[in-house]
Amino acid sequence: MKKKLLLTIFMALSISQSNAYAQSLSYPCSIVLKPVNKIPNISGTALITKVKKPYTEQPGSPVRERTGVGIYADWMPQPSNFGDYDQYEGFAQIPGEISWKFKMYPVKEDQPSWFGGSPWVGKFDEISAELSPETIVSLRLSNSRTNRLGPAVLQFTLKRCAE
Repeated sequence: MKKKLLLTIFMALSISQSNAYAQSLSYPCSIVLKPVNKIPNISGTALITKVKKPYTEQPGSPVRERTGVGIYADWMPQPSNFGDYDQYEGFAQIPGEISWKFKMYPVKEDQPSWFGGSPWVGKFDEISAELSPETIVSLRLSNSRTNRLGPAVLQFTLKRCAE
């Protein structure tokens, strides 16, 4: 009797866990990236969308569908303010499965903000895996010379993108 009850509970937990991963996301979706630590003014957003990309540059090339993640972050201090870092990188991760990182670029402004910080943008549109609500999108510090990825400065999950 106890074995049957334990088996039933185990199966129910397994089904509910697999249903959480099977939950589909609604595209396009945007999320606000929240500061990981209290850093004045920093803010960011991510746009997650499906993109149709041709296999080749030839006219009439068949297309493939991929998922793209684009990040816009503003009022960002220079990465060196946080230590031995010289850039930011975008980062998307399905925890325990796979991750993608992509370079972020500073935006040159005609009239920079008088209180500091600058915008950074970047995107990656070659994701073939199915993203889940547990997927984490973040803006992280990075050192291009050592190829060392640092901690997240902004981040959030895709839970708000779930149908």
